[in-house]
Amino acid sequence: MWVSTTDVAARVPFTLGFLGVMIAANWAAGTLSGRLPLRALRNWGISHRRVVRGEAFRLLTGTFLSHDRAMFCRQLVFAAAVIGYYEWQTGTLRATLMFAGINVVGSLIVLFAILPLIATLWPDSGLAPLRSLDVGMSAGGFGLVGTIVWQWPDPWLWLTALLAAIAVKAWLKFELIADTAHVVCLILGVMAEAMLAAVWTAA
Repeated sequence: MWVSTTDVAARVPFTLGFLGVMIAANWAAGTLSGRLPLRALRNWGISHRRVVRGEAFRLLTGTFLSHDRAMFCRQLVFAAAVIGYYEWQTGTLRATLMFAGINVVGSLIVLFAILPLIATLWPDSGLAPLRSLDVGMSAGGFGLVGTIVWQWPDPWLWLTALLAAIAVKAWLKFELIADTAHVVCLILGVMAEAMLAAVWTAA
């Protein structure tokens, strides 16, 4: 069955808008020239200390930026696939609320629970968890991955495989905020979708 460009745009406006903002933000910041300038990372990236200082806008600005051009390309494809699929299947309002909600809640859990715990337990680790700056949309993206796999057959098998893949990636190249956010948001996505399913079943 043929689906026109107009039909696609009508079905996934959040996805298209998100991708547009990603492209514009990374172009303006300088990422598309090769690498996100350090000044832009400091001005717009997310960290525990910056949010504690009242710079809550970083929960938004950090989502749309990427560290370098290669990361930008990966995340553009990831965002198009994951957000687009979920929006196509469930509708724009649900996709928008689910992505934004998981992205914000997951980020806050990482910033105010996990990173302070790491700083307390391993003060001499050299990780500088409270000062670390990060950018990227993968937290919310992994949240939607969690919602999607919960709808599939054998969701626990998929969840176990995804957690194992994250563990392997972290072992190869550990990124403190990103890797912890991926795990937290993946689980949040599964929980959110499971709760919605339970509510609909009860209704």
